[in-house]
Amino acid sequence: MRLVTNSEQENASRYAMKGFAIGAAQWAGVGLFASGLLYAFMPWYRRTQTVNKFYIVMCFGLGGGAYKSDRYMVNYERRGRAQQLDEETKKRYELIYGDAFEAKKNSENQQA
Repeated sequence: MRLVTNSEQENASRYAMKGFAIGAAQWAGVGLFASGLLYAFMPWYRRTQTVNKFYIVMCFGLGGGAYKSDRYMVNYERRGRAQQLDEETKKRYELIYGDAFEAKKNSENQQA
């Protein structure tokens, strides 16, 4: 899907940032859990400085955010392509069958 207008670019950017925030929160939680496990069972991790532990959790969060942002952007593009395809199909359908077919279909629905 080609983003042509500035508003389309802004919408795509907002959607990707939403994915980044969700992914960062999810994977930061995974990082905290892993850090807690390491702290509980690994003596060498207990001796590690707090700054380094924070860095490990931050890496989980940033990596997860980048991954989820990419997934959201791909889904946004797929949705856009599907919408364009639906619009083109509808135009072709109207060219082939015209409005008479739609009018007949609507009158049948109203009678039922």
